[in-house]
Amino acid sequence: MKLKFVFHLILAALLPALLASCEHKELCYQHPHRATLRVVFDWQDAPDANPEGMCVFFYPVSEDGTDDGRRMVRYDFMGKEGGEVELVEGRYRVIAYNNDTEACQFSGISSFDTHRVFTRDGNLFESIVGSGALPPRANDAERIVISPDMMWGCSVEELEITAEGVTYISIPESGRDTWSGVPVHSVDRVIYLYPHELVCEYTYEVRNVENLKYATQMCGSLSGMAPSLYFGDESLGSECVTIPFAAESDGVSRITGRFYTFGHNTDNPQEHRMMFYVWMQDGGKFYFGATDDKFNVTTQVHNAPDKRHVHIIIDGLGLPTPMEGDDSFNPSVDDWQEINQDITI
Repeated sequence: MKLKFVFHLILAALLPALLASCEHKELCYQHPHRATLRVVFDWQDAPDANPEGMCVFFYPVSEDGTDDGRRMVRYDFMGKEGGEVELVEGRYRVIAYNNDTEACQFSGISSFDTHRVFTRDGNLFESIVGSGALPPRANDAERIVISPDMMWGCSVEELEITAEGVTYISIPESGRDTWSGVPVHSVDRVIYLYPHELVCEYTYEVRNVENLKYATQMCGSLSGMAPSLYFGDESLGSECVTIPFAAESDGVSRITGRFYTFGHNTDNPQEHRMMFYVWMQDGGKFYFGATDDKFNVTTQVHNAPDKRHVHIIIDGLGLPTPMEGDDSFNPSVDDWQEINQDITI
């Protein structure tokens, strides 16, 4: 009888703890579950890319595909291979790009739809060591902004992480026309991302340049370009800006160069005009392209076969011949003279 009484006392003492333990376990199931996801970068669309590192942004979304108010999660990886991340189970949209840029700046990163890249304001002589009075531009109303770095990246509109694995839609840029329309499901929680070039590379050459041997330095600019890019849908900013760029002389008859740009927003009707600024041995400073039709490269930009790799050709440029003892081409240090190629020098 006494043993039975003691047993009941022990049971009574343990019962609240047992009940509390059961209740605690029940509440645990209501907490968000976390899962480890492996991110793999597949570089089939940019095999020559060489970023020092990559960053990935995960934006939680609600059932209708819009941001659900939770804070985005960012992960950074060394190199270009990828790595593991830990996320709460649920639905996400994803943005990825290289994190080793210097000239690029970013804004709106809290939202998938507003996350963008842009560059700071600059000046026409950004690419060279030069000072003094600035010459006229192709379009004085446009801001001058510096050229961006090369960027590679991609985005994913649909990613769902569950206890059964991950389901997502990630399409290589080169495979958009042949995509089957079926999302990928991975029980191992592996997601493949396919970065491609986000920034355009423009190259140019000016052929048959006269008196190039008398030039000491030069640079140029291109008007009517986009100032920014939105990572989510890769749309371009609507403003038109002017991009300054460096120019290289072969010392004989050819000027060449290359620069990066976000490209041309097809909604903008403004022309694209190249300008060149040249310093001569006798101290003269001249600019070219303000009115000459050959420097209006709009057609070449718009009709380029590859919008991300545009090559511009200008044929013919007459630099003045220094004239000893003649002040006609020996302006003061702050004077710029326009050379119109329609006028015989």
